[in-house]
Amino acid sequence: MSTLVVFDTCTRPQYYADVHQLLALPAGTILRYDYQEKYFSPEALAYLRQLTESDCPIDVVLFYGQFEDYVKGSADPKDRMLDPATSVLIPTRFARLRNVAIEERVGGDGQSRSIVYFHMELAGFPNPDSPAIRPLLDTLAEKRELPFEKWVALAPEGADLAAFRQDDAKFWSKVVDRLATPPSQFHGDVFWRIDHLEKVGFTQKRTLRPRPRHTNRFGDLEFWSDYNLDPLSRYRLALSNFVPTVEGKDLPSGAAITIKADDTEQLTLPEAKQEFRRNASTQFKIGVKLVTDIAPRHIVLSVRTDLPGHATSYMPGSLADISVMTRISGYRVASALALALPGVAMVAGAAGLIKTDVPLALVAGVSGALLSFFGYVVFTGKIKLPGSKD
Repeated sequence: MSTLVVFDTCTRPQYYADVHQLLALPAGTILRYDYQEKYFSPEALAYLRQLTESDCPIDVVLFYGQFEDYVKGSADPKDRMLDPATSVLIPTRFARLRNVAIEERVGGDGQSRSIVYFHMELAGFPNPDSPAIRPLLDTLAEKRELPFEKWVALAPEGADLAAFRQDDAKFWSKVVDRLATPPSQFHGDVFWRIDHLEKVGFTQKRTLRPRPRHTNRFGDLEFWSDYNLDPLSRYRLALSNFVPTVEGKDLPSGAAITIKADDTEQLTLPEAKQEFRRNASTQFKIGVKLVTDIAPRHIVLSVRTDLPGHATSYMPGSLADISVMTRISGYRVASALALALPGVAMVAGAAGLIKTDVPLALVAGVSGALLSFFGYVVFTGKIKLPGSKD
């Protein structure tokens, strides 16, 4: 089974943000990357073009790279490729490829300018001190498959990749330490990651994991994972932060973490901003309001680093966008129908009895109306049945 090696070089603000998000998102999140076809090695491009759903998942190892003399904001280097001996090259994440979509384009010169989109399910963090890193990079360098020649390549046959296949977060702090060490352009940034999202009950907590969206189709440009949230329930988003060793206590003054939703009709966020606490956990409470939509509603939660006076277009620290999905629960719909349908039938029957048996018609009509009413309030959430899951 082939393994993709993907590089970030972050010479523009939006790509800089990509690495911060790559490090901050929780495992199980599906993240999309896209590159023009010219940035792929010929073998990698041909491999992705023939890939099918049954071939997935494919292992992906991601790296950050820059020249040691690179200064944030400078133009892309010309006519030279990263050298493993003299460049900053750090493995950042392990992931599994779930989807590939290709948007065919033709340039003004008649040559192909296609864009390759690929969706990765994020996993753990490789050890940046692994002895397997240098041989892999040296081999890619020999093939001219490092930036600023190529950004996506296939790992060479026989490469030792076991050390990269990590499914936990134990090396996250070490990756951050390396990324924050000069001459890396990330030096001085604020680092945190989403640890987990949990449902908070009266007596227990349950950690959730993002699930692939049921409408996902291989080959589509959109391919998502969502946290499924129940109506009238409470949740907590937990973040872990870390101050890199090289930065000591010299963090930017006033650094904070903010959270907002792109749809506030169904969610409540009691505390939208918290100060950054050194090497401590940060938690945001999330409440789900009454939900009567049978169709799912997808809401993006955006978590950002906020730094007063930050004047550049480069993010001052970590960021993460996660998708949550809300809709009325099947339990509530079934309960509402179980009450309302007999109620409607009884009211209809009462109309037929009104000429022959008035007392019975009145009993049936009142009972049917009450059942219909309780079906309505169960559906709308205005009462909650014992044992209801939402």
